[in-house]
Amino acid sequence: MLPRVPGSVNARAPFRRPGRGRLPPPVAAGYARGRRGFPARRACPSGLPALPEPPYLLPVNTPAASPLDGLVVVLHRTQDLVNVALVVRAMKNMGLTRLRLVAPEEFDPHRIEGIAHDTADLVERIEFADTLEEAIADAVLVVGTSARRRASRQVWSTPEEAAPRLVREALEAAGREPAGTVALVFGPEDRGLSNLELDRCQEVLCIPTSPEHPSLNLAHATLLVLYELRKAADRAVGLPERDLSTGKDETAPPATAGELERFFEVWERALERVGFFHHLDPEPKMRTFRSLFQRASLDRREAQLLEAVAWEIVHYERRLRIRLRNEAEEEAAAADREPAPEG
Repeated sequence: MLPRVPGSVNARAPFRRPGRGRLPPPVAAGYARGRRGFPARRACPSGLPALPEPPYLLPVNTPAASPLDGLVVVLHRTQDLVNVALVVRAMKNMGLTRLRLVAPEEFDPHRIEGIAHDTADLVERIEFADTLEEAIADAVLVVGTSARRRASRQVWSTPEEAAPRLVREALEAAGREPAGTVALVFGPEDRGLSNLELDRCQEVLCIPTSPEHPSLNLAHATLLVLYELRKAADRAVGLPERDLSTGKDETAPPATAGELERFFEVWERALERVGFFHHLDPEPKMRTFRSLFQRASLDRREAQLLEAVAWEIVHYERRLRIRLRNEAEEEAAAADREPAPEG
C-alpha cells in the first residue's frame, strides 16, 4: 500500500486500494491536514483514522534522470520522528528523493520540515506501507542493513564495496518495463532488522565500526550508506556538485617575473626600514621569502596587493621618522625658551 502524493516528478500508475490496513493515527493525522499536497481526509464511518482518497500510486517506467532516482530508502517501523527527519535531511544532502515508511510509530510533516529545513518537496513524496513486503514489492534488489554479521548465507558487504554495483542495478532497473527499484532497508532504532526481515533481502550492508560499540544511530547509518552511493553515482555518470573553490579569481593571470622582482625589491626595502635584518646581510632571509612567495603561485592581483602593503610600510616608516624628528625639535625649542633658573 503505497499512497503517492499527486504532482510528483514521475508519472504513476494506479495501485490497488488497501483493504483493512490503515495508517497509524499520527500518519493519518498528517494526511488529514491536507498541507503541501497531502490529500484531504475522507469520511470514515467507523471513526477510525482516515486514509487518503484513492488512487494509490506506484512508479511506472519513467527514465531516471539520475542513477540515484532508482534507489528507494525504506525505513521499517521507525520509533522516533526526529530520526525520520534526519534521514530526510541526509537524503536531501545526497540527492535521493524517494522514501518509504513502513508503519511508523510517529509521523508529522510539519515537525519533519521544522527539523530538516528545505525538504518540503521530499516530505510531500513520502510513501507509506503497512508491511515490509508491500514496501519492497516493486524492488528488483532488496538490500538490508545490519550492525552485525549473522549466521546466514547472504551476500554481506560494506557500503563502499556495494555502492558501484547498487548504482548499476538502479540504472538498469529504471530502464526496465515496468520500471523497478533498488530498495535500501533500515530497521527500527532499538533492534534493527530481525532475521525474518533480513531473509527478505538479497544482500546486507554492514558498516565497519568498533567491535566494542558497533551499533549506529539510524540517521548516521543512512547518511554513511547514501554518501557512498553518491560517490559511486558521481564516478558512474558525473553528478552536479557544489562549488568548493576557495573563491580565488581564477581569471587573474599569474604574476610575471618582472612583477615579482618589483615586489621583492619593495619588500626588502620595507623589511630593512623596520629593522628586520638587524644590520646583517639580507640575502639569506630574502631567499627564504622568495621561496615562500614563489610556492604560493601568486597571480597579478595578489602580487600587486603585497607590493602595496610593502610600500605602505616604507611610507609609514618615513612618516613616523619625520614625526619623531619634529617632536624632538619642538621639545628642544621649548627647552630653549624656558627661563634660566635664578642663582
